Amino acid sequence: MKKMTIVVIFITVIAKVFGFLRETILASFFGVGAITDAFNVASTIPSSVLSIVAAALVTGIIPMITRISSDGEDRVNYFTSNVLNIFLLFCAALMLVILAIPELVISVFAANLNQEALVYAVSFLRVISFGIFSVAFVQLGSGYLNVKRSFIVPASITIVSNLTIIITIIFASSINQPMLLAYGQLLAMVIQTVVVIVFMYRAGFKYKAVIDFNDKDLRVMIRLALPLLISAVLGQANDIIMKNVATVIYDGDGAFTYMNLATRLTSFVSGIFITAILNVTYPTIAENVVEGNIKKINKSINESILMISVFVVPALVGFIALARGIVEIVYLRGLVTPADIDVIVPIFIFDALVLIALSVRELFFRIHYAYHDMKSPVKISVLVTGLFIIGLLIFPALFGRFGHPLAGIAFAYSIAAIIGCYPNYLSVKRLVGKLNLRPVVKDLSKIIISAAAMGVVLLLVKTPLVGLVGGTLGTIVSIVIGGLVYLVAIIGLKTNFVLQLIYPIIFKK
Repeated sequence: MKKMTIVVIFITVIAKVFGFLRETILASFFGVGAITDAFNVASTIPSSVLSIVAAALVTGIIPMITRISSDGEDRVNYFTSNVLNIFLLFCAALMLVILAIPELVISVFAANLNQEALVYAVSFLRVISFGIFSVAFVQLGSGYLNVKRSFIVPASITIVSNLTIIITIIFASSINQPMLLAYGQLLAMVIQTVVVIVFMYRAGFKYKAVIDFNDKDLRVMIRLALPLLISAVLGQANDIIMKNVATVIYDGDGAFTYMNLATRLTSFVSGIFITAILNVTYPTIAENVVEGNIKKINKSINESILMISVFVVPALVGFIALARGIVEIVYLRGLVTPADIDVIVPIFIFDALVLIALSVRELFFRIHYAYHDMKSPVKISVLVTGLFIIGLLIFPALFGRFGHPLAGIAFAYSIAAIIGCYPNYLSVKRLVGKLNLRPVVKDLSKIIISAAAMGVVLLLVKTPLVGLVGGTLGTIVSIVIGGLVYLVAIIGLKTNFVLQLIYPIIFKK
């Protein structure tokens, strides 16, 4: 499992790099303004709306397929096809709603777009909405492939789609035809669908033209998925609230894009080192729960905690220490100005604080799902959303006094998510019964010490290096030095988990 996790992380890094290139090239060629805001909003809507449902179904379908696999492959194919077909019906209904009232749908996601951006967003959304079926195939197909222990395809499908969009952005800018952006997004979604379908069939899937609302396993999954759906709705609601508030309180254009660019950096790490790792480990946790083996359950939980911490803790420290340099490397080009960077950096810093909370939430929520406890995550999500809304009444105004109201929004969410970790932990402890995290403490302490040492070195070397070789190269060299310091420290402290992780790689065992 450790080797596969490393492979998936490596592929996800490549995929996320292409995602970053897409964002930076879009901002570089079209600037931070009406067209960029409109495209970001329009391309976000189908995936945001459907991901709410898809996340619930996929998280529920993994333990369900694991459970019914003993009934034979034909039963698995019947169940998977049934869920897929019903989801496609939902997609069709949603597409009709979007086509009928695009302005209203857009207003939910970005209430204060200016008229120029709204006109573009409506045109973009009408085209992109035809790709809405892709989300069903990609999300459910990825869940199916994960159960079949095929992790590489779900991790890599965005590479080709982002490359398609990048080419479209460059071409659309060269001939001054922004509408091509929407068609490029639609083409990318179609490509993702084709890739997933091909590999589902290679993994043994056989499609069945069936829609059976009375299927007993479907009903069980729906009962499990409804609380998941509420949790997913709340998760998306937080993002929608964040960006809506940004467009309302920010005096000027580009608020949606500023928030999008800053949070994209954080999601880069969470997508690589949280989502990717849990996509590999969650099926194992679910299997161990089905077996009822407490020792194996604790082992898989502890390994997940350490695997995530090894990467996320130093990433958080590095983000805070080198925030401006990282943002400049990623975004400062083309029509993105130093003034734009001044807005993005503080948002990025305070949004990065959420990484540890996200790690705890995503892992512990999946443990709940493996035990078929879907209600506790809903309660925790409601708590976090409530705290976030309270924070929005305080922190944007407070940070606005220093000229950074958008950073106050990010800080409000980070604080809410961090507070939500404690009830999450208590709930998992109740579920597992004999939750044994003691084996984690020693290695986790060494990880934190190593990351802290790296942070100190970064603070000492970044300014002299930037002055010596310039901003971009100075930041890159600082990252390399910081990475080496962290690696030397974590090995020098004899962190057992890390030694067990790298030994098979070095000696190819």
